[in-house]
Amino acid sequence: MAQTLSSQMKDGVHPTDNSSLLINDSTLFLSLTVAGFALALVTTMGNSVLLVTIFKESRRLLEKPPSLLITNLCVSDLVVGLIAGNLAAVKALYRYQQWPVPDQLDLVVRLVLCLTLFVRSGTIVALSCDRYFAVAHTFRYRSTITKTRYKICIALMWGVSSTLCVLQLTSIPEKIIIIIYAHTHASVPAMLLTVIFIKLFRALAKRERELKAVGIMNKQVWDRQKKMVITILIVLAVFYGTVLPEFIALHLLYFCKPCEQSLTFQKLEVIFFGLLFLTSAVNPFVYAWREPKYRRAFKTCFTCFGSIRRISLRPNPPQGATCTAPVRAIRLNLFQVG
Repeated sequence: MAQTLSSQMKDGVHPTDNSSLLINDSTLFLSLTVAGFALALVTTMGNSVLLVTIFKESRRLLEKPPSLLITNLCVSDLVVGLIAGNLAAVKALYRYQQWPVPDQLDLVVRLVLCLTLFVRSGTIVALSCDRYFAVAHTFRYRSTITKTRYKICIALMWGVSSTLCVLQLTSIPEKIIIIIYAHTHASVPAMLLTVIFIKLFRALAKRERELKAVGIMNKQVWDRQKKMVITILIVLAVFYGTVLPEFIALHLLYFCKPCEQSLTFQKLEVIFFGLLFLTSAVNPFVYAWREPKYRRAFKTCFTCFGSIRRISLRPNPPQGATCTAPVRAIRLNLFQVG
């Protein structure tokens, strides 16, 4: 028996059912701790800047239905970075120090992720649908897509997400719950995004042919539409790259016995889990960083912060030295109907 266990250890296979206790790699968890706190900071700052910028011009921006979805996405991503991201980094710190992870900490991380990741995926799908409808049904867009309908849509997202969170507090086996989450949070949104992008690409190609046929091609409008397609393609790539690895790893972990017992595979699964937080950090840049006015506002924020810091480090800062660079409000032209 001892020889069998020794050979399994050499192969990186540990015969136990609790995978969270198998990994004893201080370098891995130190890296996850540092990366986790850094990613949480970037996520919190990026989404906070975008939210502040939107609400500074709430009369203009929030009158546009897509801006409600942008705001909802920012809120969910902000919660991911501010709560789940920091707590996940604390959890990695516990494991780096080889302390027992409190059950309450693990439960809070899972509940917050379940709540926000579903809303995040649903909002990205809704934004993609909004752009498809704007291209394919331009003349019906303003009468069909309204703020009231988007408010109902957002309320339904949070309601369904809250219902799914309750599953963790029931007696349903954890394995079944995780598989359900994997499909509601990853596979279904991924399939919907793929279908929407294909239909959007075809609608744009059809519209280009129609405009060229009548000779009224507007280069500015067409450039904005191509920019929108590139943005959605980036969203699709980021979503696939950050969500699908964990989706595949979970299924292999539960349905592949050698994978379940492989220490190397369990380390990969832990890393893939960390990738789930990356989308929330990238989203504000993908959706708004390509907009010049937002880019200037973002740079101005950091310029202002750097100026204040330099002034505060001076032994005798000159009287009246302040950061005078204004933070300009933006208009999300990316989500205007062309």
